[in-house]
Formats: sequence, C-alpha cells, structure tokens
Amino acid sequence: PGTGKHTILKQIHALLPADKSRLIDNHLLIDPVQALYPDRSDDHHKLRREIRAVFFPYVSKLAQEGHVILMTACLAADNDRDAAFFQEHLDMVRGTEVPLHWINVHCDQASLEERAQSPERIHSAKTKLTDVTILRELVEANSLFQPEESNDPSTKLFVNSLDTNGEVNESVSRLIEMVGLEHRVEARRMDGHR
Repeated sequence: PGTGKHTILKQIHALLPADKSRLIDNHLLIDPVQALYPDRSDDHHKLRREIRAVFFPYVSKLAQEGHVILMTACLAADNDRDAAFFQEHLDMVRGTEVPLHWINVHCDQASLEERAQSPERIHSAKTKLTDVTILRELVEANSLFQPEESNDPSTKLFVNSLDTNGEVNESVSRLIEMVGLEHRVEARRMDGHR
C-alpha cells in the first residue's frame, strides 16, 4: 500500500487509447465487500472471491479482444489466500495469447510513509491504508508475492520489479517500456495530432 500503483497506472491509462484500455483499481472489487464485512473475516474473503468469479471472465474477454488491462493488487508472500488470488489472475489469460505482466512495485520506507499520509490518500473515498503504524507492521511482517515465470505453455507470464522512488513520470516511463506499451502510447499521440 502506498507505493504508487494506482497513481502510475492512472497516468499510463491516460496515455493509451480510451477505447482499447481499461484501468481496474483493486478497490473497485474490495470496497463493496469492505462495506459489508470490514473485518477481513472468512465471509469477507468469500464474497471477494465470488465477485472476482463474476468479474474476471469479462476482464479476460476484453484482454482477448486486444484491450490493455491495467490492474492493481497487493499480494503477500507466504499467504495461501493471496497465492490462490494470483492463480485467479493467471487463469484470466491461461490458454490465450494474452501476456500477463506481474510487476512488484516498491519504494523506500520514508517515501511509503509520506505517501500513506498524503492528503489525497487520506481524503480518498476508497478504503486505503493511511495509518503509518499499521503500514510499518505490514512491511515488517510481510513481503510481496513473487511469482516465478514457468515453462507452462498455456500462459505468457512475465515477472518484473519497479522501484517507484522518485518522480511519478519516471516510474510511468519505465513501466511503459518494461511492458512494451510504447507503440500503443505513440498510436494515441498520433491519433491526437490528426
């Protein structure tokens, strides 16, 4: 939480053709469940799985139609529930020609804490983590889920890491290059000049 996932993807989304790209912030799927089950109970996680089971096939369909799908998530290593959640992401592209780029985003602790306390985050309508004490505890107790690229011919999984220390536009440029979106961004620019 607070590494800039949504901020970066929002800027990338603005550079892509609107009719061929979608931005899906994980809070679109979490917040309705959080309203009913704020305690992260078994019922909370069950409802989140049920929502994803309805939602993810539509995401897969759009990706197979050529849309760029930008999604945020925050998964912890050594967590069976998060490992299963990752498999749900992978299942969206399994058996298709659609690549899945899994990018772990990180920044230094001072930047993380500063971002968690930003007015934009604090006043957001989303259920974002803003308590620095809880953030420190999370960072100390967890590490990010790190999938391994496999030899599974039914998926095209690419795994990478992005350091988001510094300016947002630098992270945006690095991510665009990392996942090979330069041609789509350039196509959007060319369309805008016509």
